[in-house]
Amino acid sequence: MNLLIVFGTTEGQTRKIAERVATDVRGRGHQVELLDSAEFTSDLKLGHFDAFVIAGSVHQEHHQEAITNFVFAHHELLSTKPSALISVSLSAALKGHEADAQKYVDRFVSVTGWQPRMTLLLGGALRFTKYDYFQEQFVRFVVMKGGDPNPERDYEFTDWNALADFTDRFLETIG
Repeated sequence: MNLLIVFGTTEGQTRKIAERVATDVRGRGHQVELLDSAEFTSDLKLGHFDAFVIAGSVHQEHHQEAITNFVFAHHELLSTKPSALISVSLSAALKGHEADAQKYVDRFVSVTGWQPRMTLLLGGALRFTKYDYFQEQFVRFVVMKGGDPNPERDYEFTDWNALADFTDRFLETIG
């Protein structure tokens, strides 16, 4: 099987997630190609891929424009072959915010016209060590709702076991 993983990342966590999926899929003897949606060119031929995984992070309640545009442009092909969506957000990791994470996926599916075979809501990361003052304040008071995370360190909320289980289940669905 030849799988294409297209990812959109802002701070690097979704790239890390896409790379983990690629490693797991290669470990099972399949071919995998990774594509950063920000580097997508219109001359890329997609027809030879047997399946697709789209991984996109959510910021300010929306998936990145590059990943949205890629899926919108190719939703017909994605709908005819096995495909899955990994939606990466802090809402997916925060207790009581799972409905928000699902809302972002529902909006993405509605906008793009694509119906993925499987969907995973996955927690992302906070990269305080890379934020400027204004980003840090935004995360602390808007995203974390006044919570007091330590801005001296980064936080990773990705459930790697859930990702591995998702990858296994997706591969089982495509034989």
